[in-house]
Amino acid sequence: MKPEQLKRIFREGWTNQSVVDHRVARFIRGEFGFEPLRRAWKEALEKAASYGNAKQAIDMGTGPGTIAQFWAEMGMDTIGADFSSTMLASARQIAAEKKLDITFIEADVETPPFADETFDLVSSRAVLFTLPHPGYTVARWMRLLRPGGLLVLIGELSPTDPEKQKKAFRPAPGWKPSDVYREAMQQLPFREHSDKMLRVVMEAAGLQEITSIAMEGVVAARHEYEKLEPACGVLQGTPYVLVGRRP
Repeated sequence: MKPEQLKRIFREGWTNQSVVDHRVARFIRGEFGFEPLRRAWKEALEKAASYGNAKQAIDMGTGPGTIAQFWAEMGMDTIGADFSSTMLASARQIAAEKKLDITFIEADVETPPFADETFDLVSSRAVLFTLPHPGYTVARWMRLLRPGGLLVLIGELSPTDPEKQKKAFRPAPGWKPSDVYREAMQQLPFREHSDKMLRVVMEAAGLQEITSIAMEGVVAARHEYEKLEPACGVLQGTPYVLVGRRP
């Protein structure tokens, strides 16, 4: 399939209201709604941001605005970009509930509509695996950074435990991925990628001082949450955060 076809298929999936509601319940109200876990994530992201002096941030593929909320809470002038209008509608509603001033725009994050050297920080969480051209995208995101700006990429190492693998992908209630959607997913070049692979892509894009943020606090808090909510739906893998600086 051509990239345009892949994006059309994924947009249809990610604008489905059942998918949006599931993501809000699973992460905004779930994982990031559990205070010890939210605090652990915030500490990890504060550490990532501490490598620079970010005042303007953009979160790519923001979904319901999960990561954008953290940057806004840290006092940054924040934009969240996504190609799903329904995701953005939820993001705006949640930001309003939290009294956070975040601008949300509908955009293709592979070709974001901004000039070079616009931001101090660019982030994404679990987005690169959905893109037809993740390598070009990382290079484009780096160009959006001002000199000394930070690229913060957040992902998950796939689980190795068979029981966790069974739970790793659970479609949203009320939505069943079509055969076409599943076939499209198999064509994505970064469908399965580790932090080590992503580090190489960041290096190739020209980022320097690439650092892994310690995630022990997040992992421990996830275990705590899963004891209280066994069916909570927290991702079954191991989270990671990489931060790199534009020269």
